[in-house]
Amino acid sequence: MAGFSSAGLPFNRRDPLLHGRADFPAASGPPSAAVERSAIPDRYKWDLERIFPDWSAWEAGFDEVEKRLPELAARQGSLGRSAQDLLATIETIHAVQRILELVLVFAGMKSDEDTRDGENTARRGRSSSLAIKFSEATSWFEAELLEIEPATIAEFLATESRLELYRHFFDDIQRARDHTLDADQEALLAATAIMARGASNVFNALNNADLTFPDITDEDGNRVELTKARYYKYLRSKDRRVREEAFVTCLDTYGTVKNTLAANLDANVKNHVFNAQVRSFPGTLEAALHRNAIPPEVFHALIETVGDNLETVHRYTALKRRVLELDPLREYDLYVPLFADAEFTYSYDDATELLLEALAPLGPNYLDIVREGYSDGWIDVHENVGKRSGAYSNGVYDSSPYILLNWSDQLGDTFTLAHEMGHSVHTYLAARNQPYVYGDYPIFTAEVASTCNEMLLMHYLLENTEDKRRRLYLLDYYLTQINSTVFRQTMFADFEYRIHLLGEKGDTLTADSLGSLYVDMLNKYWGDGVEFDGEPNRVTWARIPHFYYNYYVYQYATAYSAAAALVKRMLAGDNEDRERYLGVLRSGNSRYPVETLQIGGVDMTTDKPVKDVVSLFDTLLDTVEQLLEETE
Repeated sequence: MAGFSSAGLPFNRRDPLLHGRADFPAASGPPSAAVERSAIPDRYKWDLERIFPDWSAWEAGFDEVEKRLPELAARQGSLGRSAQDLLATIETIHAVQRILELVLVFAGMKSDEDTRDGENTARRGRSSSLAIKFSEATSWFEAELLEIEPATIAEFLATESRLELYRHFFDDIQRARDHTLDADQEALLAATAIMARGASNVFNALNNADLTFPDITDEDGNRVELTKARYYKYLRSKDRRVREEAFVTCLDTYGTVKNTLAANLDANVKNHVFNAQVRSFPGTLEAALHRNAIPPEVFHALIETVGDNLETVHRYTALKRRVLELDPLREYDLYVPLFADAEFTYSYDDATELLLEALAPLGPNYLDIVREGYSDGWIDVHENVGKRSGAYSNGVYDSSPYILLNWSDQLGDTFTLAHEMGHSVHTYLAARNQPYVYGDYPIFTAEVASTCNEMLLMHYLLENTEDKRRRLYLLDYYLTQINSTVFRQTMFADFEYRIHLLGEKGDTLTADSLGSLYVDMLNKYWGDGVEFDGEPNRVTWARIPHFYYNYYVYQYATAYSAAAALVKRMLAGDNEDRERYLGVLRSGNSRYPVETLQIGGVDMTTDKPVKDVVSLFDTLLDTVEQLLEETE
């Protein structure tokens, strides 16, 4: 818990830079014939030269950080001498950190342009190692600050007006008093941070590099190689045989290494248990939530409220059984569109214009920022050979926000653009309305900004679509979003909590115990209308990367609930409701995230936001059933 360490590392106070999509198929498109990057027009590429004009400039930034690390370490012992010394130390560390963040973000995104480029991969690794050295050089800060008596801090604030800016920053550190070790112990933990990332690194290497999948037979009878991207495509196939073959082939492949992955996940959980214990937290949940001051009741309210309303999910599976004429459903049937014949798509250029219309409720200033993103090189649109898959928003205080896409002309791509633009405008507004110390934002509020954009887009499409079959397609898409982002992520969070409780008891996680627990979760959440009696169902846990993120996934569900409440207020309200929402985005880290959402009128310490999402889901189901009666 070093007081200063760069964004993008798992052991710091600042949240990860990348804000991407939850692990659900709605955002995935079909495989496409990728071209070399040089063949893509520049207007569809991001402009990273705004950060560093070339690698020589990047090296100069790298060298500047490296050169100043001894200076940062030498400031140990300076904090209590005077208010001016405290201020000077904070400003010096922040100045170096800002350069480091640019070094990190540039190397990471250049590597993502073509993951085959070994030199860029090496530079990315060098920047990560530099960030760890930075963390080591500043790891003493919090422990030393906590050695200063609160009365002395108050005196410093009274005598040095420029320190007033850091009052919330100091309060945030002070609440960690009972969980911060002495300077030597903090330095030791900082030095071991790279080992703490071992389980996650092993999973990523196995999942992204070493695991390959056999061929399957597609809808046209062709033998095709199964990949993770194609897996999502084939789970949405109209042909049940293709869905089953893709599902079984994928999970059987993970099954060949299930014991290795179980041992790896066990090591990851034990690392979380160790850190919770060494910092005197009651448990791993409290340790993970402490960083952003999230009351544990927020997490428990989500699990309990969804758990108390699972009949709504079971009603959804009943609708799927009826429309698909399948009884029972299987796990590989859960993501197939119900009304695929009405699917429609947008090109990237059309989607950019559509998004401006859909986001109009956010006001002209918001739309101007979106237009700036389109024209000023924020977005890397198309797939190219070697490009990182998926989508994310990236950026730091001193850079533009950036968006990585892999456009494939699917409706999901348009929603992904809305999602990532939500993150990027959030980054833009926070950085331009807050000083550096508060210019970032936690994941807890990050996913609110992205989800609000998606919901506004869905509202616009439904309001402007009269064709009943197309409306059914959109409504099913909407249901899938809520199902995947609220109910499925809550199931993941429930599973994650339970395996951490086992770890806290000293139990060892095995492939058998994980498989049994996961199948119990599947049966609980999706109900009797779906059968999970096959061996692949017992291995599904093994392919979920979010289980290495340390209580991350619950925030998808809470954010969706908060976003639904905020969008409802904006659409039914006036400019004041819009400004309250924009106030949430402008707040950055200047408040604790639960307090930030309260600016917009949403209280996540209650069960109301989650209950309202359940009610929305029920209403959408009612509308689908009514339309089905009208079209049958």
